[in-house]
Amino acid sequence: MSLKPRVVDFDATWRDIQGTIRGVITLDNIPRKIWNDRFSDIYSLCVAHPESLADRLYAETKQFLIDHVARLLNKVQDDGDVHLIRNYYFYWSQYSKGAGFLHSLYLYPNQQHIKVQKMSDAEMIYGSSDSNGGMWLLGEQMEIGELALEVWRAGMIAPLGSRLVKLLLEAIDQDRAQHTTNAPIAAVKGTILSFVDVQGYKKKGQLQLYQELFEQPFLNASGEHYKRDAARLLEERNVSLYMEKVIAKIDEELQRARKFLHQSSLQKVTQRCEAHMVAEHLSFLYSECMNMVQGERKKDLSNMYNLLKSVPNALSVLVDTVLDHIKTQGLTAIGNLQGENIHISFVENLLTVYKKYRQQIQEVFNGDQNFMGALDKACSSVINHRPNMGKSLCRSPELLAKYCDTLLKKSSKGISETEVEEKLSQSITIFKYIDDKDVFQKFYSRMLAKRLIHQLTQSMDAEEAMINR
Repeated sequence: MSLKPRVVDFDATWRDIQGTIRGVITLDNIPRKIWNDRFSDIYSLCVAHPESLADRLYAETKQFLIDHVARLLNKVQDDGDVHLIRNYYFYWSQYSKGAGFLHSLYLYPNQQHIKVQKMSDAEMIYGSSDSNGGMWLLGEQMEIGELALEVWRAGMIAPLGSRLVKLLLEAIDQDRAQHTTNAPIAAVKGTILSFVDVQGYKKKGQLQLYQELFEQPFLNASGEHYKRDAARLLEERNVSLYMEKVIAKIDEELQRARKFLHQSSLQKVTQRCEAHMVAEHLSFLYSECMNMVQGERKKDLSNMYNLLKSVPNALSVLVDTVLDHIKTQGLTAIGNLQGENIHISFVENLLTVYKKYRQQIQEVFNGDQNFMGALDKACSSVINHRPNMGKSLCRSPELLAKYCDTLLKKSSKGISETEVEEKLSQSITIFKYIDDKDVFQKFYSRMLAKRLIHQLTQSMDAEEAMINR
């Protein structure tokens, strides 16, 4: 290939180029020699003497693409709506791949002569006028691959968009109903993703066409579907069953979104489903909340948690109900203790309640900090409870100190040092909830002094370890 500028017969050269790019855009087999010759011809036009013919080449190429897409538009519509999606996807797959090859063939003018719209740094960050084909509308030159995609958007998607979207929504509804879709799944998904890919060259707003043309109508139509589904399920008046079916529905819709949509839509689909099937029916879900908590129905509570956690502020009722239940169970556990070993029953009953609900929160609510906070509040309320409507003193500091004293005395028979160590360690759980820690310290110090004076302590190491805690 000669790099020296020379006089070129544009019409003759363009006829050769046109024949080749027709084969390129339709994915015909182009021999390597023909490809190299056309690459040289395009270069020769761009550096032609006495003046470059690059602008004329661009104009002819643009018109060729416009005419080609116009012919494809007729072919796509040949079979009416019955095969519109199938035909569209077939020609889009061919055209989009061919456009990539065409872009490579025009490498030299793309890099050296195409007047790409210059963007300031501010436009790069905050947006530019090229959304919705601004460069196309302004007559600015685009790189050939980008031009081909823009021609498709303007010549194919613009006239067919509303019909395609209607048929796409119908196909997705057929899938929901477990019916065979009129168009192959690959064609449905490929058509939807073409609304993204056709603007994939943009630095900003690549999803704008997809969102405005397809995603928003899809979400609106899906929202109406979710409302109808919720109304049908509510007729059964069974909260447990409703929750199970809604969870299954959300998962089903997410899987469907993965099958058909762009990944940016997945979270939006889930949020729309939750809005219409959960957030709009909170009073119905709450109506069974207390019974579930009091009956400690773990599966139901887990389902309720999983549904409510994504809805703003929806967990508060469940959290408060759990808090009240733990508080009630705690007060019941220490309510009517009698005998000489009240202090032992007091501490160990409270630890049993604490361990039980801490484990339940881990299992049922995935250790959610809202419920861990409820456990803390419930334990604090129970441990600092003052009987007789608040008229009596809280006995927790004294009973805990006595419990520790019993473990640390030599008289604690039948308990190994390891068990003593473990029980003392667990008693710290009760200590951390006591408000009057000074009162506990007073009782503990007094009992410690007696143990030391009367040489009743079981182990100085254990005494030291307890103080260090």
